[in-house]
Amino acid sequence: MENLKSNEANRVLAQKVIEAISNDNWEYVNEVFAEDAVVWVAGSMPISGTHTKDFVIVAGKRTREGFPEGLSLTAKAMTVERSRVAIEAESLGNHISGKTYNNHFHILMEIKDGKVCTWKEYMDTMHANEVFFG
Repeated sequence: MENLKSNEANRVLAQKVIEAISNDNWEYVNEVFAEDAVVWVAGSMPISGTHTKDFVIVAGKRTREGFPEGLSLTAKAMTVERSRVAIEAESLGNHISGKTYNNHFHILMEIKDGKVCTWKEYMDTMHANEVFFG
């Protein structure tokens, strides 16, 4: 029974993080990431690689600047197993480059003690690179 409660709490937190990103509430995202959180982004783009929690603040700033009309991030499916939450998600927004950013993601969050301690983000990196840096 304890695992079911833990699974549900982790699912709810993961959903809140996704919704906060979609609602431009980066303050909440920053609040629920552990101080020693590790963020990893797939690919070979300038934003790819392993980062510290500071990357969350930078991501929020870049999102606000790059998507003045907002960027939606929608969870399409979630699978929870103990501390790990796997999320299939889709983004949609108009970037300042004039291009539409409609990407598909797999995000793996690891949650411990009510905080996100690991975020791994897989996406169509060619599309992201073209919109953000191309």
